[in-house]
Amino acid sequence: MKWVYIVAGIALYVKMLVMPNPVGELLDISIVEAIVQDSGVPNAVSGIIFRNRLYDTIFEVVVFTLAVMGVRFLMANESPLTMIYQFNDQPSIVLARLGATIAALVSIELAIRGHLSPGGGFAAGVAGGTAIGLIAITSPSEWMQKFINVGKQPDGKKYPSLSSLS
Repeated sequence: MKWVYIVAGIALYVKMLVMPNPVGELLDISIVEAIVQDSGVPNAVSGIIFRNRLYDTIFEVVVFTLAVMGVRFLMANESPLTMIYQFNDQPSIVLARLGATIAALVSIELAIRGHLSPGGGFAAGVAGGTAIGLIAITSPSEWMQKFINVGKQPDGKKYPSLSSLS
């Protein structure tokens, strides 16, 4: 396999020596003016960001998904060292679930409109994580476990996972 890399390196070197560097004819219009005309925005930097906004959102989602998968993998065999405390009083539970509902709706709205500005995927992920966290501190751990695990549960029923909801 080493010889393949050596041959490829030599071929690239010979290509650089033999083939001249092609230089196209320069047009009267500059790159900045072309971006401004193409995007319809007077600021060239904003035009570049608007052209690439979909990729920005997609890569943010990929990064956060990989981070969640990594944390889940690393903490799969961990057991909590202390007791996990949850809200017990009814007013706190109602307010936290109301906040979770509002955070979930804001997360959906940011995810839908997130490709219109840089950082939209990040803000949607933060709002969605806040909603999940608020539900987690107000619900029994057995109920939350139904949504984290994938596949059949001991009672034979199937429950959706959090990953299928995203």
